[in-house]
Amino acid sequence: MIKVRRGFKCKKDLLEELKQNYDNIVADRYGDNFLEALKNFDALAENSLRTILEKYYPIQRSRDQAWKTCKGSLYEYAVFRCIQRIVESNAVLKNRIMAIMGDEASSSHRDQIIIRNWNEIIPDIDILLIDRKTNSVITIISCKTSLRERLTETAFWKRELEKARDMTDVKLIFVTTDKDNELRTETNRYILLHVIDYTFITNLEKYNELINTYKRKYGDRDDFEQLLERIKSIDEMKTFLMQLLEIKDD
Repeated sequence: MIKVRRGFKCKKDLLEELKQNYDNIVADRYGDNFLEALKNFDALAENSLRTILEKYYPIQRSRDQAWKTCKGSLYEYAVFRCIQRIVESNAVLKNRIMAIMGDEASSSHRDQIIIRNWNEIIPDIDILLIDRKTNSVITIISCKTSLRERLTETAFWKRELEKARDMTDVKLIFVTTDKDNELRTETNRYILLHVIDYTFITNLEKYNELINTYKRKYGDRDDFEQLLERIKSIDEMKTFLMQLLEIKDD
């Protein structure tokens, strides 16, 4: 089985320390509210957690390079903890949905997202949502702070998964801070509105700016309002999960 990975990984012990410190900050500063902490992820990570890398990487250049990957991995964890808390705090969701990190997926769950071609290939999946009743994958989540070519990468795996299996009941969603306003480019706009099922933006200021930009540029298109429903703020995650269950129950 081949897993698609990025070239550089955050040191395991460093990532665990970052996660623990993140949880402590969420508890102390945000009253254990992982949703509110996620909305402020960039500032929280840069101002309170980046210095942890100093004891692991004494050379500044190495430390800066490592931070890019470690911050991305920490963001995946922050999104996971937010979704996990939303699910656990709602009786209906808790009984029906289980959120797991992609690396912790069981063999039965991995088998549902494997692409078979000469070998077994698992796309770069960050978080999976599992329907507890059927033990089936119902949502694949990809998380990125900075896009670069990564939104195109997510779109590629979406298309490849559709070729490999029926994806009617499986949603692929993208979660991002949109830190550098990259979602405004025409290529990314097309992917968001026509390829990926849903995109959640965790920085509410960036979300509002993007929606206003899209409305100004494309608001007169006949299908604009319908397509715009694919782009959501992280505040809408609970509603999305409830709607997802209603679709599965029909």
